[in-house]
Order: sequence, then C-alpha cells, then structure tokens
Amino acid sequence: MCGIAGIFNPERPPGFELLAAMAVPLVKRGPDDGDTAVHDAVGLVHRRLSVIDLAGGRQPLYNEDRTLALVFNGEIYDYTALRQRLIRNGHTLKTETDSEVLLHLYEERGPAMLDELNGMFAFAIVHVDSGHIFLARDRLGQKPLFYAREGCRFAFASGPASLRVVDWVDTRVDGAAVHDYLEYQYIPTPRTIYCGVRKFPAAHYALWDGASLAMTRYWEPSVTSDFGGDYGAACGAVRERLQAAVKRRLVADVPVGLFLSGGVDSSLVCALASQAGTRTQTFSIGFPEKKYDERAYAETVAGHLSTDHHFLEVAPNDFSHLQRIVGDFEEPFCDASMLPMSLLSRFTREHVTVALSGDAADELFGGYYRYRIMKLCRCMALVPRPMRRGLGRAMRRMLPPKTEERTFFGRLQRLLEISEEDGIDRYLRLISRCPSPLKQSLYGPRLLETEWPATVSFLEGHDPGPPKALIDRIMEVDLKTYLCDDILVKVDRASMAYGLEVRSPFLDPDVVELALALPDHWKQQGMTRKRILMDTFRDLLPEEIFSRRKMGFGVPLARWLRRDWRDQTQALLTEGRLVNDGFFDRSRLQWLIDEHGASRADYSYAIFALVVLELWMGNQ
Repeated sequence: MCGIAGIFNPERPPGFELLAAMAVPLVKRGPDDGDTAVHDAVGLVHRRLSVIDLAGGRQPLYNEDRTLALVFNGEIYDYTALRQRLIRNGHTLKTETDSEVLLHLYEERGPAMLDELNGMFAFAIVHVDSGHIFLARDRLGQKPLFYAREGCRFAFASGPASLRVVDWVDTRVDGAAVHDYLEYQYIPTPRTIYCGVRKFPAAHYALWDGASLAMTRYWEPSVTSDFGGDYGAACGAVRERLQAAVKRRLVADVPVGLFLSGGVDSSLVCALASQAGTRTQTFSIGFPEKKYDERAYAETVAGHLSTDHHFLEVAPNDFSHLQRIVGDFEEPFCDASMLPMSLLSRFTREHVTVALSGDAADELFGGYYRYRIMKLCRCMALVPRPMRRGLGRAMRRMLPPKTEERTFFGRLQRLLEISEEDGIDRYLRLISRCPSPLKQSLYGPRLLETEWPATVSFLEGHDPGPPKALIDRIMEVDLKTYLCDDILVKVDRASMAYGLEVRSPFLDPDVVELALALPDHWKQQGMTRKRILMDTFRDLLPEEIFSRRKMGFGVPLARWLRRDWRDQTQALLTEGRLVNDGFFDRSRLQWLIDEHGASRADYSYAIFALVVLELWMGNQ
C-alpha cells in the first residue's frame, strides 16, 4: 500500500522541490520508502508501505525499454498467475511485485487490462516520450485518487493535501461541496472541499493527452437477480467464493491480522481465515459505555476460533482524538464511526501491517436497517401522500422530542418522517443528516450567495425506481455512493494514517458479482437481514453471534455534544472561521447548540459536521 502523486506542466516542468512538497502528506500512507522522478513535463512521486517483495518494489517502476513508468497504490491479489502468464508471453519482469505486473499487462491489453484485476488500486502509467498519462481506480473505490487540471496543466494524488501545494490549483472552499457535506456527512464524488480539485470516480479509467482528460467507466454495479440455481446452490457458491476471497487476502510478506468487532461480518472473515490453517491474530476495542460496547461478542468469537486476540478499551470521546483525525482525512468528513475506526487502526498497527475487515457485507447482502424501512414504507405508500404527511406530522407532535436517534422514540420519529415521502425523496430523507431547510437557515452570506446543486443532484441516475425492485435499486445506489464515499473513505483514511493496509474479502470481484446476482429475498426476509450469510456459515460460529442485535461502530454523539464536548463546541462554532469568514450565521449556530443542549431536538449530526468543518478550516 502506498501514496502516489504526479504532475504534468509543459509551461514549467516540475522540479524536485515541488515533488518533495507533494510527497510530504503521503508519508503516512507510505512510511517505508519514497522516490521521485522527472521526465520532461512530467513529475512522479511515490511513497511506499512495503507489503509484497519488501526489497524490490521501489517506484516509479519501468518496463524493459523504459517507455512506460508506473506509480501504484494498492494490492493485486491474483498477480502471481498474471505474472507467470506475462513471462510465458515474453515479458521480462525484474521484481516479484504486483506493481510491475500492471505495467506489462498494460503493454499487452491497454485499458482492457482492468477486466483481469482482482484487487484494490489507484495507479498512473506515464508514456515517457509523449507525457500522456493513463489513470485507473478500482471498481468500488477502495483506494483514493484525486486530480486537478487547468488548461494544459494536470496533477493527481492519493490525497487532496498533495495537490494543495501546487500553486495553480484553486484551493478556495467550494460552497456547493459544503452544502452536500452537511446533507450526507461526506462530500460526494466528483466534488471535493476545494473548487479546483476533483475525485477520480471509482470503476473508471482516463487518459490525459496533454490537453484533455478522457474519462471512461469500465464496470457498473448492477443488481441482476439472475442467479441460475436454487437457494442451496447459492449458499454453496457464497461459501466457496468468500473462502477463496479470504485466502487471497492473507498473502503478504508482513504480519496479517483481522479486525473483530463480534458482529456477523468480521466474525465470518475471522472464521474463514482460521480455516486457512494458520493461527490468526484478531483485534478489537471496547468502550466504557456498555450500550456501544461489543467486547463480549468479540471475545466469544475469539475464544471459539482460538485466535490470538488483542483487546484495548478506549475513550473515543477524548476531543484531542477528533482534532488529530480531522487532519488525517485531509478534507471534511464526519461519519462519527471514524473515531473508533481510527483508534482500532492505531492499536492494530502496533502488531501487524495488514488487517482484514468485514466491510461491504451490508451493502451487498442486505444488512442495513434502511432496507427494511424502505420496504415497510412501500406499504405506507398506499395511503395518499397529503394524508400521510398530515397524519405523520400530527403523530410526531404527540411523541416526545427526538433527543437521540438510537432510542425507541427517536427511531419512531424518524420512521414517521420518512413515511411522508415517495421514491427518491423518501430515500433522501432516510439518508439525510441535515435537510436543506435547516442548512439554509444556518447559512451566512458566503453560502447564501453559492449556487448549490439541487438536493438530489448527486443521486441523479440512481433513482430507486419501481417498488418491485426497491431493495435492489437502493443497494445499487449505496454501492455507488455511500460505500465508496463514506465507508471505504473512513477505512482507508483511518488505517493509512498509521500505515495499516486494510483488505475486505467482501469486495472481491467474484463475491460482488455473485451478490449482485442474488434476489433480494435471499438477502433480507422479514426481520432477518443478511439471510444467506447466516444460513451459509451458521456452522462456523456460535449461534448467539447470528441472533444478536446489530450495533455497528456507533458512538453516543448526541450525548457528547450535550456534555463532554459542549464547551469546545460552543467556542469553535461561535468564535471560529465558519462565522468570522461569513460561511454561517453566529446567532443561528448558537440557536442550534442551545436547542440540542436543552434536549428539545437531536441536532447532533449537523453540529458534529460543523465542528469537523471548523477544525478542518483551522488546519488550513
């Protein structure tokens, strides 16, 4: 795993001083080694975390005649077979790395090479003579890639901080990005917090020819529900493919461990890793607050599998953790589970360099509560919308205020809110953390003057569609948006801040394609979520792991903002740059803090997003 960057500037060819500055933010991603190279108008930067071929993997790498140069971030799990084929075809490979395989595969097949890759990646291949640059990113966006362009100038990097040091990149705050950030807790692709920087989309490749960037999608996540066998055959296929995916991801020249929360997904990965025949190391953290603590389940699984288990109790409400993590993410991001993920990554890195996780099982196999809610609301849609809205609002006025979402009345209030909408509006209401009316009431003059997009703009093209395919369509939306821009960003930034590589077997292309082919009632039936995973692997784990309530990696954010973090929040939001630079209105932010503090409403998501944004601005 590594950090990469590059720049093309025929007007002022890049020097080593600029490349060194671009490399500085990448050191955390690649702490083991680094190098730069200049070829006329093109400069390349690489920082390395050594995982495969520890001695021979320095980059940039070149093909035999040095006409192509590569910088690569990621892992290709099937590279050994590809390497052997390339050698049979006459290629000369000088290293044992997966990186070099990409160069020679590109020589043979061009962009079609991407169809053969099983892995997570973001890479650039430079045509040394012309300065043209081929870039690509993996199917679901496990590895990040950002870019900037102005006229004939072009730059790319693993993080926006590396592009910020380039003098021609427009680093003004994008008001439209702030608008979306408050809504979703992250900035959706292709925007970033900077006006002049864009996210390179997952499942795409592009060619920079010195004047233009031609972008092409090479894979599309599409739920087909066309599996050709019965339920028993599907269970067998899930078991076979997930076993193979775990085995692939255990290959490394450094110690490998496993995240273990005690939930179904991470526990299954640990069970399959134990079946591979080696004693596994597992890692979990616990919280002082029992409502959010899963240590008992993790210990049960670890004992059942006889793993070498490592446990640490942490206090994620320590505000200094948040201040540090905001800098690690390089742009505003406020999924609160980034706090425990960061602490778990730091703890795990003390023992191993690579860890396996259970990410993406919920999106692929129907694990989210939101899917059941959308199904339930489909029945409510039989009632005319005006009647639903009037009845829902009347009932919400009768209920206690939603002081915290993870309570009975909090969930009921949210269900009533969601039931008032239809189609894409219902899905948006479900995932929204700070609806537009609230946001706009908080804005100061700088944001009020911004032409922000329509609320559903980034969801265009992902409409949940007809009710008969509701869950399938929502899963497609989540794979393209929430998984890519939230879940995988959280895991990548939190882990790479400590030079820890995280691999997810559920994101193996063979597993993904199978999951997309399964009908939704094999994934979620009645109150049962991830049904096929439960049935397939019930023999590997204690029954209590399958019957337990799903917790997720949550934290009591609403309470912290009323108690532990109240003073810091007050100072940051009423005296910081958000109000002093005119982005938000001071009196309205004070109102938001007071309403939440008095438990008249739960504004924790909006307040937390603003705190993170203020901390990020303070680092600029």
